[in-house]
Amino acid sequence: MNILVIGLGNVAYSLVPALKNAGHNVENVSSREKILVSQNTDITIICTADKGIEPVAEKLKTDSTVLHTSGSTDIEILKKNFENCGVIYPIQTFSKGKSVDFKSVPLLIEASNESAFIKTEKLAKTISEDVRKMTSEQRKFLHLAAVFACNFTNHFIAVSKVLTETNGVDFNLLKPLIKETFSKAESLDPILCQTGPAQRNDSEILNLHLEMLKNEPLLKKIYSFVSENIMDFKTKYTDGIPRKTTKN
Repeated sequence: MNILVIGLGNVAYSLVPALKNAGHNVENVSSREKILVSQNTDITIICTADKGIEPVAEKLKTDSTVLHTSGSTDIEILKKNFENCGVIYPIQTFSKGKSVDFKSVPLLIEASNESAFIKTEKLAKTISEDVRKMTSEQRKFLHLAAVFACNFTNHFIAVSKVLTETNGVDFNLLKPLIKETFSKAESLDPILCQTGPAQRNDSEILNLHLEMLKNEPLLKKIYSFVSENIMDFKTKYTDGIPRKTTKN
């Protein structure tokens, strides 16, 4: 297929090579072009941040099928401007400088009509072995879950790096722990394999840690709130499913 990818960010950094490796003819341009014209193109992919999708769609001139790659932006944002449109959302974290094997990346697709869906699915299957149909509403919740699983988790690892390095401790000592944590999340139910002072309601250690964070008020709040949420999960869930409540 002839494909135009609009955007030069992290997703495009990995998506464009994947499309080229699959044999597609790909042009990659900036979203800041004054007028975006997509001629002799089968599919145009708006690969920008969420806030950039609508402005690009409004100035885009094309008869091709138009897709965006966002997890949280509804397909309706494209339907206002294009009859044939859809979504191709890769559920993965992307960073420039780190290549990703797209074959193992789940691609969640949606389209405005059957013709657009067939074209979107055909494209998706050329770069990934895991292609699934998903509505905009379902995709929003998956993206929310991804923020917790990926973005928040990475932030907490970054916090741990700062805490160790500013206190003369080697951050590398935590790497086996981090690997095992993610390994258990894959092989076991993460609700059931939670460990730590909050899970066992160890108030002495919890208070010690809060005291150690007295000069970091925001981190202290985060530690307190997350610990409270861990304890709340323990009371709400058993065997990985919500615990039934009894009405009086």
